Amino acid sequence: MSFLDIYGHEKQIVILKQALAQNRVGHSYLFSGIDATGKKTLALEFAKVVNCEKSDEIHDSCGKCPACLKINRHNHPDIFFIEAEGQFIRINAIRDIQEQMTFKPMEGRRRVFVIDNADKMNDQAANALLKTLEEPSLANILILVTAKPYTLPSTIISRCRHMRFNPLSIDTVAKFLIERMNMEKKKALLLAGLSGGSIGQALELNKDDVIAYRTETLKLLANTKKSEPLSLLAFASFFGQDKREIKQGFNILKTCFRDALVYKETKNNQMLINQDNSSFIASLALRLSGEQILRNIALVEKAAETIEQNVNKSLTLETMAFKLHL
Repeated sequence: MSFLDIYGHEKQIVILKQALAQNRVGHSYLFSGIDATGKKTLALEFAKVVNCEKSDEIHDSCGKCPACLKINRHNHPDIFFIEAEGQFIRINAIRDIQEQMTFKPMEGRRRVFVIDNADKMNDQAANALLKTLEEPSLANILILVTAKPYTLPSTIISRCRHMRFNPLSIDTVAKFLIERMNMEKKKALLLAGLSGGSIGQALELNKDDVIAYRTETLKLLANTKKSEPLSLLAFASFFGQDKREIKQGFNILKTCFRDALVYKETKNNQMLINQDNSSFIASLALRLSGEQILRNIALVEKAAETIEQNVNKSLTLETMAFKLHL
């Protein structure tokens, strides 16, 4: 794998390649963004490029030199992955980093430490890491990876080059599923649309029960009547109390309303995520205005934010159901 094999994140790759070309690689980076979008994959690739024997020529990894091969096999002596033990990353893990930093790299140009889910550092570990960031070493690179940068101390964030990773586009996720997983195009587009911009989430959704859940969700949405309170309550209760399932349901609703808006403007079935439900999408687009569809999307997104804050799930779902334009 090389930078060319990374799906999406072109801006971040350009920044890293420029730093390599100008010999201005930083000593600490913070990669932040939603889970499973390729942050850790890019961190590993950056570690490979930094140590590749041919990177000075191509500003990328060759994939064939001894350093690249060892990193691919996860047995390079200068590349370290730090993860939580249980719920936390503890101070001993950071002390191990500090001890390793006192030595020169064994084989590579730079020793690279990738701290995955850096937000799981306990207070002692974060304080110890801060001291390390305050006394940088040219022979070492720290890469913090997290989906929750706002939980990290501001003093740590300020000492890292912060690179934000946006959710991937539907086309990018679908391209990965088609090229890497040999998935049929229609299914790839469906899962990409439900993934929220996360390749990992798309792979997780590639299950028969998830597909069945989408079918039931859209069927219930089609049969829910705005004029019947009991129908609306049944719609709200369908999503249950499990936060993960509720999130999946919300993603399904958003793709449905997104499709309705696209169809309303284009009348093109080929541009729909839910192409197998095009007749329902067309009927939804016909009876709702563009403003009402946008309002529905906003209501679903607001409900999702509220659920994440651990507010009463039933009340949130019922409020959303009664406000939706159907």
